[in-house]
Amino acid sequence: MASIEFSKLRLTTGLSMKLEVEGGDSKRHNINLIGYIPGRTVLVTTPLLGEHRPLLLRKDQGVIVRFFSNKSACAFRTQVAHICTTPAYYLHLAWPDRVEAGEIRKAERVLANMQVTIVNQSSTTGERGTGAIVDLSTTGARLETLQALGKPGDILLLTSKVTVGHVTRVISIESQIRAVLDRRELANSAAAYGIEFKYVSDIDFLALQAFVNAQMARGAER
Repeated sequence: MASIEFSKLRLTTGLSMKLEVEGGDSKRHNINLIGYIPGRTVLVTTPLLGEHRPLLLRKDQGVIVRFFSNKSACAFRTQVAHICTTPAYYLHLAWPDRVEAGEIRKAERVLANMQVTIVNQSSTTGERGTGAIVDLSTTGARLETLQALGKPGDILLLTSKVTVGHVTRVISIESQIRAVLDRRELANSAAAYGIEFKYVSDIDFLALQAFVNAQMARGAER
C-alpha cells in the first residue's frame, strides 16, 4: 500500500466516493467530490438518507473516505471541518495528511450495458451498426453487435451516452478490433469483439473514467 499526497491524484469534480463514519455502523455512504483547496479543505456532498434527509454529522467527527482513482483503490482518514446546508448540503473535510493507495491488478473491468452506435472507419463503405459494450475498462472493452461489423485490425468509431450521478455526456471513442470472440453474452447479438481504445479526447476520457469508477464503487457495495 503506497502513500500519496491528495493533490497529486488530480481528482475530477463529481468523482464517486464512499464515506464511513468512524465508530459508527461501518456503513459506507455515497458522496461525490465537489472540489478541494490544496492544503486546506476537501469539499464533498453530504450523504443523503431516505427522502433526501442529510446524514447527521457533527463538527470534528472522524470519517474515512474511499474511492477509486485510475488503477488504484484509495482511502484517507479525516474529520468534518464544517457542515453546510445552503444552497445545498455539503461538507468541508479537513485536508488529509496522506492518501493510502493500493494498485488494482490490470485495468479494472466492470460490467456494463452501454448502448453504442458504430462506424467501421476501415470499411470503404463506412459500414454502420449498433451494439452494446458488456464489460468495460478505460483501455478497452467487450463489444457485441447486432450484425458483423469488422475483422481484427479494423478501426471502429463508437458513440455512446454515459451517465454518472445526474450528469449525462455523449462520448466518442476510436477503437481497434483486437479479436473476434466466439462466446456472446447477449441473446440478440450476432458478433462479439475484443476492442482496444486507441483515442479518446481528454474530456471524454474523464467521463469514461468517472463511469468506470462509479461502476466499481457499486460493485464494492455488493
